Amino acid sequence: MKLFASIAIGVAAGVAAVFLHLFLPPVGLALACFGTFTTVWAVGRKFGKRRYKLISAIAWFYIFARASSFGTGKEIFIQGDSLGNNFLFFGFIALALAVAFPAN
Repeated sequence: MKLFASIAIGVAAGVAAVFLHLFLPPVGLALACFGTFTTVWAVGRKFGKRRYKLISAIAWFYIFARASSFGTGKEIFIQGDSLGNNFLFFGFIALALAVAFPAN
């Protein structure tokens, strides 16, 4: 059950971050990265193991990968401009820091 919960939390955080990074570009990007870090860190605090944080981070990255590729209607949510590149960089840093922190 913890596995499915951490996947669902990672997916929800990824969807929220994808839509939030476009809102008021410097502020939305900061909120998306801070929310990503806080969510993955909280998964570790709740479930007590680093593997659940890693599973949540992988689910977040899966949503990022789907949002940055073309969909069936040729829509794209994360573009390859400076905002999208900064979102990738700072989101990865937030995920790496959240997984690296102790789980409990």
